[in-house]
Amino acid sequence: MIVEFLFDYASPWSFLADAILPRSLPGIAVRKRPVYLRGFSSFAQGMPYGPEKLAYQGRDFLRCVAHEGVMVAMPSNFPINGVHLLRGALAAEREGVFDRFHEAAFRATWQESKDVSDRAVAAAIAREISPAVAEGMDDPAIKERLRAETADAVARGAFGVPSFFVGDELFWGHDRLPYVARALTPTR
Repeated sequence: MIVEFLFDYASPWSFLADAILPRSLPGIAVRKRPVYLRGFSSFAQGMPYGPEKLAYQGRDFLRCVAHEGVMVAMPSNFPINGVHLLRGALAAEREGVFDRFHEAAFRATWQESKDVSDRAVAAAIAREISPAVAEGMDDPAIKERLRAETADAVARGAFGVPSFFVGDELFWGHDRLPYVARALTPTR
């Protein structure tokens, strides 16, 4: 069975989930699906959290990456708009270089603290992988596909990222990966 992993490069929790996926789901096929976090109703108007919760989440994220042994450099500009990188991911998938782009995009955002909300920065990351990926970021078909992927996620019940689907069962959050693994194991 394939696990679907819905993510946005703008999400620190998606970055953490992606970093721990190999050890959390060893040998499991994972389909990585870019979705636009701002396309979810709770994020459509911007950050849905007040300053207290946002401060707590920042501290908790740093606590979680330390616990997991994942290196991070918090972006200087937060919140991030991941739309350009998400389009790049779909263009990279079309060009057959998704894995390389995906790794570079998360690294640039959460380990190199690049301002990926800036289209020129996102395009430079894409261009390092393939000029066709950078060009594809503006393709209307790619833009429509990102809208469709996001709408599909919402229609299936997703409300944020990282989200995981095992069949029709939704699991939300990096800390739900043990439950994802359990859902893949047939009961005896």
